[in-house]
Amino acid sequence: MAETSLIATTAAEGLRPLAVGGQTAIGAVWQITAHLRRARGADHAALFAEPSPDAARGTIDWYAPGVGEAVPLASLPPETRASAEARLAALFADIAAEAAALKASAREGDRLFGELLSLAVRVPDPSFIRVRGTMPVLVAWGHERGGRSVGPELLEKPTDLPPIRRPIMMPPARTLPARTAWPWLLLASLLALLLLALLLLLWRNPFGWFVLAPPACTLERSGVALLEQQRQETDRFIHLQEDLAAARRALGEARLACPPVRREAAPAPTPPTPQRNEDAERARAQGGREGHVQVILAWDDPNDLDLAVICPDGQRIYFENRRACGAELDVDMNVEGGPRGISTRPVENITWPAQPAPGRYRIEVTHYSRNPGGPVSSPFRVTIRRPGQPDQVLRGTVSPGQTVRIGEFTVP
Repeated sequence: MAETSLIATTAAEGLRPLAVGGQTAIGAVWQITAHLRRARGADHAALFAEPSPDAARGTIDWYAPGVGEAVPLASLPPETRASAEARLAALFADIAAEAAALKASAREGDRLFGELLSLAVRVPDPSFIRVRGTMPVLVAWGHERGGRSVGPELLEKPTDLPPIRRPIMMPPARTLPARTAWPWLLLASLLALLLLALLLLLWRNPFGWFVLAPPACTLERSGVALLEQQRQETDRFIHLQEDLAAARRALGEARLACPPVRREAAPAPTPPTPQRNEDAERARAQGGREGHVQVILAWDDPNDLDLAVICPDGQRIYFENRRACGAELDVDMNVEGGPRGISTRPVENITWPAQPAPGRYRIEVTHYSRNPGGPVSSPFRVTIRRPGQPDQVLRGTVSPGQTVRIGEFTVP
């Protein structure tokens, strides 16, 4: 499997995923790349960078095969850019033809997938088209910004028109009418007269309005009685505190005089009985092996669901890459035309025989196809088994063409 590495990180805020029938194009990334790899080739699948959303940071990391910097298409020299645009146009044409063939199919699932494929080649603006080496790669594909996105029509190169220079028009100056000053002078004179009258009234004090009473401080008999009552209550509170201290001292001496109490140790708790895991028994019956870490997918209808685990180094364990980062997918059921046949009690199993490498392992479930007699949506269960720990069971529901990231586990 080709080595993948990080080429860009985009902020999820401001980008809106394109969708049809309630299914986003980015949510069908593994179906899109797997279908293009089978129908057109590896270069067509490699056009779409692998997304890794991080809800805590509000960002999306984008991974692509190879090493080195992924340069924006517009930043390339003219000769290199012309070669990359020609390669990109050929890939766009093949994908458009594949999408048109799917839209013309009699199956509803194929038509929906064709619409998703048409939306997948659209990016918010040309800056999200990158080139690593000689291969073009799309970042933030299947998204739009502000209701706009670009796709294959970007390579038609419309003629650029020079900007139109427009003169700056200023409004005509208005002449303000002259204002007379006499109303303001009259108002200022009235305020001055009012201030003089107020000062004269304060100085003469003809009505005795501004005579202050001499300060006096007298204490009523009731106040004297309250002060005496307060003194008595304070003395009583002090005596109560002394009595309380003496009672605590006597209690402590009585405890020291008593012999120590011998207590028998409580019996050790009985370890809980491990609960039965029917999905693990189902995987064992289909030949699934147990190991240091085991991830089990189980559902109860004839549809074709796929289990995948993304390792810390970016490798993906699924039906097209059954062995990676020390693990193996040893049970894969309900594949149309497969050796196991269609079952209403299917199961898939991924096992690490030894200790996995440290890091974060992400778990995804994909609704690959709806088999005859299967419901539209399939409820499922994912069990994570590790030595010395209780089984962790995750539940979810997936629809045709949808990929659900159900959970993760970390190896310290």
